[in-house]
Amino acid sequence: MYLLMSEKKYENFVSSKTMLLRIFLCTIILSSLILTTGCHKIAEFDNAFDGGLYVISSQDFATTNYVSGISGARSLLIYPGNIFVASTEGMVLRYDSENMALVEECVVGSPCPSGYAQMVLNATGNSAYLITSLGQIVELSLPECTVKDIFSVCQSPVAIAFAPGIPSYLYVGDGPTRSIIQVSTTTNTPLASAESFFNVNCIEPGWFADTILVGTSDPLTLLEEHGWGSFSLNTAAISGAASAIAIAAIPYDSNFVVVTPSSVGVLEFFEDPLPGESFGAVLEMVNLEGSSHCMAMGTDWQHAYILSYVGDFTSRLTSYNYVFNEIDQQVDLPGFPFDIKTTSSGYIYVLTSE
Repeated sequence: MYLLMSEKKYENFVSSKTMLLRIFLCTIILSSLILTTGCHKIAEFDNAFDGGLYVISSQDFATTNYVSGISGARSLLIYPGNIFVASTEGMVLRYDSENMALVEECVVGSPCPSGYAQMVLNATGNSAYLITSLGQIVELSLPECTVKDIFSVCQSPVAIAFAPGIPSYLYVGDGPTRSIIQVSTTTNTPLASAESFFNVNCIEPGWFADTILVGTSDPLTLLEEHGWGSFSLNTAAISGAASAIAIAAIPYDSNFVVVTPSSVGVLEFFEDPLPGESFGAVLEMVNLEGSSHCMAMGTDWQHAYILSYVGDFTSRLTSYNYVFNEIDQQVDLPGFPFDIKTTSSGYIYVLTSE
């Protein structure tokens, strides 16, 4: 039914990156007559899409390197000297960040066309967590990329993030139950959970304690930690922004850059808000074209970089200046947007479909 909608109705119906990506993947699978239910017992699928990895200078948006033909490419992780690419074929590929040469391919799980969507670095820096298939999360040792643990804490994880501070918890957003789960990183077992009542789009830790934002289908939500095995969700209204598709913490600041379905702006936290009252406000938003936005914070204390789908199988990379609240530059790239990361060396890594 979805595939027969007009483009305008389709964009109105699909507001989140996850839903649009699933439609895109289903189109590919149906075109090759692969009839499966979920990801159970999938050994292989014939028409795995290829991904392309762009290395782009943040100064002038010039492409300095490009890796093509990455089968099933879906998400990225930056690690000193390495670029990791997770693939829906159940693989993680490790590239040398200096010359983008493929170093090794590691099997980490079962193939799944809609899995392997997010990979995050542990707060200790010696391992990574990756959403794989069948509702599972895998912990990988770095840089050798071997599987340390495979666990499940919910039906279908759609977002994961580590909290700042000691101890550091892993927070997992579950799609079907619209809940957030607090997970011990010592045992990889759940400690507590809370229902958000709205679809979870993303989870973004801030630079300070109790500044973890949850982007949902309606209100921006503040996750407040209360110690081991206890946290709450503050859904007090935020003026200037509702549904958040992507969030990025501003370095060494209490504020965030927030992307809604059609705009981008800075969320400013209030000092000592009263219980039940708004904890912040987005004072002014800048229009942003496209959908399926994903974002990475720059390291120049001034810019965030947003990757969006603008139609006609085209992605757009946008440089947003959060100091002056304006868009500096943009460039279009072929393909559907999958992921974006930045490094301290001033490069932007963009993963799209080919």
